[in-house]
Amino acid sequence: MNRTQPGVDTPTFETPKRKRLEYVPGQYFVRIHPGAVRPHLGSQERLASFAELTFTSDMADSIPLEVAEPLDYLRENAGLKNVRPLSADAVRARVQHADVSGRQRDQLAVAASVMGEQENEDQLAGIAIAELDPKVGVANLRRAESAGAIDFIEPVPARWLAGATVADPHHNLQWGLRAIRWFDAQRPDASSMSVGIIDTGIDEGHPDFEGVEMKYDHVGTRAEDIVGHGTHVAGIIAAMANNAVGIAGVASCPLQMWKVFPDEPHDDRYYTDPDRFADALLAASRAGISALNISLGGTGSAQTEQLLIQRLIDNGVTVVASMGNEAARGNPTLYPAAYDGVLAVGAIAETRERSSFSSTGPHIGICAPGSNILSTLPCRKSAHRSERMYAAWSGTSMAAPHVTAAALVAAKHPTFGPAEIKDRLRETATRLPAMGPRRRTHEYGVGALDLHAALS
Repeated sequence: MNRTQPGVDTPTFETPKRKRLEYVPGQYFVRIHPGAVRPHLGSQERLASFAELTFTSDMADSIPLEVAEPLDYLRENAGLKNVRPLSADAVRARVQHADVSGRQRDQLAVAASVMGEQENEDQLAGIAIAELDPKVGVANLRRAESAGAIDFIEPVPARWLAGATVADPHHNLQWGLRAIRWFDAQRPDASSMSVGIIDTGIDEGHPDFEGVEMKYDHVGTRAEDIVGHGTHVAGIIAAMANNAVGIAGVASCPLQMWKVFPDEPHDDRYYTDPDRFADALLAASRAGISALNISLGGTGSAQTEQLLIQRLIDNGVTVVASMGNEAARGNPTLYPAAYDGVLAVGAIAETRERSSFSSTGPHIGICAPGSNILSTLPCRKSAHRSERMYAAWSGTSMAAPHVTAAALVAAKHPTFGPAEIKDRLRETATRLPAMGPRRRTHEYGVGALDLHAALS
């Protein structure tokens, strides 16, 4: 991963000269219309006992031709290799280990996608991830999509880290906390509120997390946070304050981390694993968290991701995402920050002006400290990271968790939903000199996060 020189206000995980992926090669979201499948799977009582169901060849053969034929077409004309239900790893494992043929396994994946908890969630039911030939032609996809049982086929967007430069920690005394007026704020007890993070993982053994209640899902990967990005984000949110160790996080709250990156890079770059990222969005909507931090981004979009984001919001989760670090590289619109309902966060430097890397756009909601932010790193070095314990990094990845942690507002206003929390943070933001007389700009949104005002 190309590093930049210390002291330069550019992203820690700088964009390589080669163009990044927009979509994951060969990975597609496919949605089968649930009504084309459910009537053939048995009674409602049988579907309700999903956890005890055995995936068999008989179940696979019950899938109607109007569903099986488009899958056969994709297998013969688009190089279909496998189909995985948008569901928990345990469900995918049961389908994967069923004693059936490859064709039947794909049909079982479709069956699993409309069962269980998703039975009454028609917006998500029927969605699976299909692995096709990366060189498949658009015409073949459109031909399969034209089948009556297929609602849509869309590529899975690629997501990368939005974090940035390494600075000298000795020159940094957590200026970000001063900038958001953390020291002035009367912070309520947030011990009953969990904040979720979707990232590269976390070092649970870091001394600044001792005493922090934590749940960590890294199924299918090592527990180690190889990159360190997730640990850095987590420290900004919830590193223990007043413990005579290291730094202080914005909030004293429990954390739930979902590791969605593989342990090895793809072509020297880290991209999210499509299954783990979709699973994490789904799991986060069921986890009882108050806010979710997504310091990731990519230029591709997908209606499946928008549905998953909306489900989070409908379940009371305030979704916060980084704007991205592409201002100097064409300033493309990045997702999930640009999805409806997401609070998109840009970065400012110690000058209170926009960090030079911070992407801009009409969807930006607010800005927060993002240049040279001191936070936690894994205690051990890795092949992809020489720093350990603490470092100052830059990026909109570092700005977003300041805002996510400000979900402390919900602890003071327990009746607030995501819309009210976002409104409160925006209404109390500080207008910056660079904004002039404007109430809102594409560079700063409505201004900088002011925790003291939000909690007053």
